[in-house]
Amino acid sequence: MNLSVFGLGYVGVVSAACLAKDGHIVIGVDPNATKVDLINEGHSPIIEAEVEGLIAQAVGDSRLRAIADAASAVAQSEISLICVGTPSQPNGSLDLCYVRSVCNEIGAAIASESRYHVVVMRSTMLPGSMRDVVLPALQEASGKTAGRDFGVAINPEFLREGTAVQDYRNPPKTVIGCADARTGEIVQSLFKGLPGPMITTDLATAEMVKYVD
Repeated sequence: MNLSVFGLGYVGVVSAACLAKDGHIVIGVDPNATKVDLINEGHSPIIEAEVEGLIAQAVGDSRLRAIADAASAVAQSEISLICVGTPSQPNGSLDLCYVRSVCNEIGAAIASESRYHVVVMRSTMLPGSMRDVVLPALQEASGKTAGRDFGVAINPEFLREGTAVQDYRNPPKTVIGCADARTGEIVQSLFKGLPGPMITTDLATAEMVKYVD
């Protein structure tokens, strides 16, 4: 499957490397030219066990590359995974400015797509963020309706620094929150080889599972 991963930080790099290892064609997307160059040279922009080797192999096998152009990435992929940062604000809430910005970019790209594109959130967000931020931004920017014209899902990650690749390979569970069955089946296909239970539920429940964990 052709995938784009938005945000080449910790979660995005680990996800991109592991998905490429699974045989998918992955495009990493980030405005940071240094991160893009490192990936394209076969190096990891983060320090994490096993990731450097996975990236080097994937780049060498032409399964992984990085660009800064969001529209180009969406045009070349069937699924976009959003892994951008959600830093804490002084009052303790999460800043979703990067999430909103990427959703606007992806939505604008989806506007000209005739294919059914699926957007998967992996960024850490508080419950209600899909309803209040992600869905409105995607639908407004695209002029289309989620669940009918394009798919939206949330797939919380449970990665720990130092053991992230092993955690990806051996998750305690795989949680997929979605609003329609078609999207759920597409996202399930990304993780069908992983051990542990695969739980498909609604968007709000998947958000809460991540928050509680």
